[in-house]
Amino acid sequence: MDPAPLFDTARPTYDVVIPCYNRAHVVTDAVESVLAQAPAPRRVIIVDDGSSDDSAAVIRTLATTHASVEAVVLPRNVGASQARNTGAGSSHAPWIAFLDSDDVWLPGAAQALLDGTGHGAFEIVVGHFARVEGHEAPGDPECGWNGDCIRRGLASGGVVGPSWSIVSRAIVEHIGGFDPSFHNCNDWDFYTRAAAAGARFARIDHCVALYRTVAGSRLVGDTDISARNALRVLAHPYLAGLNS
Repeated sequence: MDPAPLFDTARPTYDVVIPCYNRAHVVTDAVESVLAQAPAPRRVIIVDDGSSDDSAAVIRTLATTHASVEAVVLPRNVGASQARNTGAGSSHAPWIAFLDSDDVWLPGAAQALLDGTGHGAFEIVVGHFARVEGHEAPGDPECGWNGDCIRRGLASGGVVGPSWSIVSRAIVEHIGGFDPSFHNCNDWDFYTRAAAAGARFARIDHCVALYRTVAGSRLVGDTDISARNALRVLAHPYLAGLNS
């Protein structure tokens, strides 16, 4: 007899959490791409992270227009990790997708990701994404993880992104969500801790998201902070043990 799953993920319904910081010009695209999915999410929880532009007004309008959309407006900027955690705290569906506010889901994304869960066989499902630079056409679908050993994949870099994956809410709660001390590499750290806690990963051969480069500040451009945080992730015992 197969062992019981570590986390109860048998019901394939989902919420979407969208952290938003100064993305008033694109967050509607993200929300509409989710609302167009079949099956639709139970809820779309948009968390404005103390934006200085019109993001709060935009997401409040979206919440007024769509019954399944909830707007959470934080009084100050706390970073993507805490914004995602705030959204996850409002989620009640067994699955959560963390879509960045400047990215969009492609048609069929939700169904493909939910099908990949195997009704409890996996806790994290990873799809492919296509890069979009400015107004250029999307590139070829790609995925940093080849679907083999997730431990070795994570040891090679941040190979899983929130916008093209879906996660069991139970594993989010089990590991305490995203670490707010990471201002970047927070997703790499999150998936590393999830794997270390026993989460089972599956990769699907389906392009589910457009990873877009849009106007606005991006922490990924801070190479010094990125390098320090990368070393922190690689020092996690789950990854460091590969070199011992």
